Amino acid sequence: MNAPWPDPAFRYLTSALLAKLSADDVANVIVQHVELKVSERGEEDRDEVIAELPSGTKAVYATWLVDTEVNNGGFNQYFYNPYGELAGIALAGYELMGATEYAAVMRAAIATREAERETMKRFYESDDPDAFSESYDHTALGEVDQRYYALGDRIYDVWATFVRERPEAFTS
Repeated sequence: MNAPWPDPAFRYLTSALLAKLSADDVANVIVQHVELKVSERGEEDRDEVIAELPSGTKAVYATWLVDTEVNNGGFNQYFYNPYGELAGIALAGYELMGATEYAAVMRAAIATREAERETMKRFYESDDPDAFSESYDHTALGEVDQRYYALGDRIYDVWATFVRERPEAFTS
């Protein structure tokens, strides 16, 4: 039997709940928590919900989105999708968690994205279904992807350590 997703057990993040999480489960629980918050208010209020999250919750959520998107299709995909709008929040999250290597990669990704904004605009705004695939031929974000991939899965330990050392950053 499959548990519901998002699991209502994660509606509230408590110090006791956070202390029990394995490194592999931290982000999953945080994401489910955020999705429950969004579902309570409605998808149209997602940005407001994210803005109101406690700093630790926001940090893990925003950096999880980076991890998911970059591991699926690179920073080009991250910025192409709506979650790219959270790049500044993700950068602040890496900094809050003391993840300096990840923060440096995120800064490079944001700088590259800004430098290429006009070039990439035609691909990102196109109705042509092939435009996204073609956009990869016109970006230097692939180099930044390699820097991210070289960090491996260390982000899981960053999340877990931060949750254990700063549980107050996750509770309202």
